[in-house]
Amino acid sequence: MTRNVLMFFMILTLLVAAPVYASDSSYAAITQSGVSNGAQYAMFLPANWNGRLILYAHGFIDPAAPIALPDVAPVDVAPWVVELRETLLSQGYAVAYSSYSENGWAVQDGAARTHELRDLFIQSFGAPTQVYVMGRSLGALITVYLAENFPGAYQGALPLCGPLGGARTETDYIGNVRVLFDYYYPGVIPGDVLHVPDMEYSASSPIVKAIVAAILANPHYAAALAAVDQVKVPYTTPSQLILSIVRALGYNIRGTNDILARAGGQSPFGNVGLSYTRLGLPDLFLNAGVGRFSAQAGGIAYLTSYYQTRGALAIPLLTLHTTQDPDVPFFHEAAYAKIVAAARASKWLAQQSVQRYGHCNMTPAEVAITLGQLVKWAEKGVKPVSGDVTLNLALASPESATGYVTTTTSGELTFDEAILSAASGLTLP
Repeated sequence: MTRNVLMFFMILTLLVAAPVYASDSSYAAITQSGVSNGAQYAMFLPANWNGRLILYAHGFIDPAAPIALPDVAPVDVAPWVVELRETLLSQGYAVAYSSYSENGWAVQDGAARTHELRDLFIQSFGAPTQVYVMGRSLGALITVYLAENFPGAYQGALPLCGPLGGARTETDYIGNVRVLFDYYYPGVIPGDVLHVPDMEYSASSPIVKAIVAAILANPHYAAALAAVDQVKVPYTTPSQLILSIVRALGYNIRGTNDILARAGGQSPFGNVGLSYTRLGLPDLFLNAGVGRFSAQAGGIAYLTSYYQTRGALAIPLLTLHTTQDPDVPFFHEAAYAKIVAAARASKWLAQQSVQRYGHCNMTPAEVAITLGQLVKWAEKGVKPVSGDVTLNLALASPESATGYVTTTTSGELTFDEAILSAASGLTLP
């Protein structure tokens, strides 16, 4: 009762001292925003605050895009973030997130800006009883960085569809998709995997249209590319095959120069000496003809720092990942499990999956349910069961998706559906 009275007066005081933006949230009693270390931030306190604070770390944003909060940009994910925020606020959680002060492969800055939210929140609202960190995509890697390096600051971590096998594992996947595409479709994309001229990458852009047209003209090459063991591009339909390749190539085209700039111009990607295989057997023609590139020490060192996961867990960490993720492949989960096992910290790791195509193709309601499991583990010692939770989420949430998430934002659907529509009716030999 004493705590509730104190909370009442604290909220009453803040309502007078801090601005309230009713349009920002339907469930927040107080919304506070500002700028810290070059990054925008926003914090939301519900009237029925349960004492828990959720810090959310956003994913990769085009390096050329303006700095913006994740509830504003990118347009393909922002409505999902808003819905997740509102869902958590309605359940009594306080929520805070940052724009970071830079876009692109912003693991270092994103971790620092997300970590400082805890102190910013305490300065405005007082100390929470528990703090949890969660993130999506690149934000999931940031989440693991914080969990492994600052375990005393958080009670638990929830990374969603993240490159948890490490930064180089992810950049190798993207790099290999590009060099394989250039082998099967030479000349379609200007430059090469490490020399990428600035290009627009939207559904209507010339380069995306050229990539789709090339695949439609020779779809059997796309199937051959996807079957290479080193990439195993996920798909269940011909249209998904094209979309998976287009999305992976987008990260090479929009992200390569950003990483090279951060690494002093030195590349972390290399395939010299790599034998490309299918079903474990070397492809002699592919290995003889594919472009070869050497990784450099500076690039490797940079991605080791930001970030090669170490598995050094001391707090509960629960992952959730779609099994057919074209951007951050599901194989990252097995890779991280091995890393954690080598660090003898498996008791702190639980991993759940959803049988579904798409990058982070899960509803905010499903994420909130998963967060509830993490909280129960951290506070009551009930560790969630690892494995496929597709049916469990469908039973627990009427909004659970059985196919492509219907609540996915209009912006994301515009890009993905444009690619899927372009490939409609395609059959593979």
